[in-house]
Amino acid sequence: MAIENVILFIGIALTLGFVIGTITHHLRLTAIVGYIVVGILLGPAFHLVELSSHETNIIVSFTLGLIAFIIGGSFTIDFLKRLGKSSIVITLIQSFATFLIITLGVFLFTRDWAMSLLLGSIGVATAPAGTMAALHDCKARSGTLSKMTTAIVGLDDGVAIIFFVIAIALVKVILGDSLSVSSIIIRPLIEILGAVALGIAIGTILAYSAKKVKGRESILVMSLAGILMCIGLAEFFHFSSILACMFLGATFINLVPRIGRTFFKIVESILPPIYIIFFIVAGLKLRPDLLIGMGIIGFIYIGCRIIGKMGGAFFGSKLVKAEPFVQKYLGLALLSQAGVAVGLAVTVAGELSSYGKVGADLGAMAITIIAATTVVFEIIGPIGVRYAVSRAGEVESV
Repeated sequence: MAIENVILFIGIALTLGFVIGTITHHLRLTAIVGYIVVGILLGPAFHLVELSSHETNIIVSFTLGLIAFIIGGSFTIDFLKRLGKSSIVITLIQSFATFLIITLGVFLFTRDWAMSLLLGSIGVATAPAGTMAALHDCKARSGTLSKMTTAIVGLDDGVAIIFFVIAIALVKVILGDSLSVSSIIIRPLIEILGAVALGIAIGTILAYSAKKVKGRESILVMSLAGILMCIGLAEFFHFSSILACMFLGATFINLVPRIGRTFFKIVESILPPIYIIFFIVAGLKLRPDLLIGMGIIGFIYIGCRIIGKMGGAFFGSKLVKAEPFVQKYLGLALLSQAGVAVGLAVTVAGELSSYGKVGADLGAMAITIIAATTVVFEIIGPIGVRYAVSRAGEVESV
């Protein structure tokens, strides 16, 4: 009988996640692999737990918002002066390389521009949760490679959204729509700029309020209130909640640096159990059986995405004259794929539902391929992060 009690599920998940995560950690794998395995065992393997889509969305939205807030906190003035320009250049180059290689790779096999454009744009997204959790697991957030990785996974999703909105507009043209400036330019601008404005506004309010607050409990309550308000308003206005929370964190840390550091340390202290729940939920929703059914397109997508991320990161790093270890290992730290990519794949089905069978087939194919390949990337991604920061000498504790 499947467990539907969320409180009981969280208790079981934390216990099993801690035990199996500790085992995988000692096996020199990131603990995240253990959490995902627990999720697969509880869900797809033995069907012991069932969560509604509403419950899942709450957990995913909150976790991604919290992580985006932490990522934003790394965008200090000092960081932006030293690595900001480099991070932006590398992000743009590796994002475009990933989009181009996946799109061309899939097209050469399928001769289907619509499917190629959709997979190419979705493949740009990097999972901030998996990447940040792996860095947290290694206690490796103070080195150059770690900071560069943190910045890029934050920027990546903003770029992915832009690519996706443009790609979906072009797909609609392929399926019969007329080319629209509104759909290709105005809509993504509204989504991005709206998220930025929302994050800055709430970050400013939070920074002002923080000056009046003392005590660990009050700081934690105020931080979570700001993050939850930001996520909720972003979803209400159909903005990117990840971008909004990232700019919330960036605004906050730069307006009140000293107080901000205390806030971020307190928020980071509650991350371990949240990471465990998030990745177990990810495991619940993964379907290993899709790996069998995704076909050759899925393997082409996996190969092209790895080449695009690693190759783009290498050439981008070389262009900005980054340290040799950044050039060599940065791409390995950018392979995770999860919530944002799956969310965009699900969006395809909704966006193309009015185009009949062709639209429905494209939506189903996108969801199947992205869901299946996420199984692969959520396992190799954190392992890649761990290997990269280890080789760069940035692991404090193994």
